[in-house]
Amino acid sequence: MAQKDEGNSRSEASGTQCIHRSFAVVRMLASGASEGEKLVDIAARLNLSHPTAHRILKALESEGIVERARGSRRYQIGAEAAWLGLAAYSRFPITRLATPTLDRLVEAIGDSVFLAVPSHNDSVYADRRFGAYPVQARRVAIGARRPLGVSVAGRAMLGFMKDERVEAVLRDNADRYGDWRCSEQQILSGAEEVRKQGFLCSDSLVNAERRVLAVPVRDVVGQPVAALSIIAARPRLGGERMSRLVPLLRDAAREISAAVHRQTMVA
Repeated sequence: MAQKDEGNSRSEASGTQCIHRSFAVVRMLASGASEGEKLVDIAARLNLSHPTAHRILKALESEGIVERARGSRRYQIGAEAAWLGLAAYSRFPITRLATPTLDRLVEAIGDSVFLAVPSHNDSVYADRRFGAYPVQARRVAIGARRPLGVSVAGRAMLGFMKDERVEAVLRDNADRYGDWRCSEQQILSGAEEVRKQGFLCSDSLVNAERRVLAVPVRDVVGQPVAALSIIAARPRLGGERMSRLVPLLRDAAREISAAVHRQTMVA
């Protein structure tokens, strides 16, 4: 009986590990290049053997979660993943709820505005609006993922997460931050700054010519459900203009927070 229990435990542990690895593959593909990712790169990035990565990809492909990019041997997110996501979207349609606020905000400031949401250990750009000065932000696509804390919006959200959650994110993302030339100290400093003043303004780690201003969107208990950010050329986010932009961004975040709360009450 003891041997049987030990065998069951090993089988359950192996199954759990496979699930974790499968989701890691899905998240990598979701954040990867639009043309897809090669098997060798997936295996290397996730520290998987080639046979293991191949088995996971074939299983996901058979379910429609992953598909081959047309005319290549690269893998990309499949349509089935989008259909599965619709159920969650109907319960928490933050992009729809934020639409009027984003439209008004971009009209008022003229710079590009982004809505990011937390997703496991990542931040995901869920929506965007291009302003009259869009050149600095066109490469930031809807659906683009960053390890949570790499982007200024990500740090704005981390700043109001519970300590144990922040510790878990930093631990799980430790091996990923180097790819973005980002240190744990930069992330913690940004999180502390946003806790003190309610917003964070910092140079982009991706493009040295860009500067980002971000505020968290919080639920009724103060936990972040999203972040609003302005991405612009560095000269446009500094000096006296900041004193006008910060209140506008904060008001917009409160509007979205209120809309999310109303939706939750109705649901």
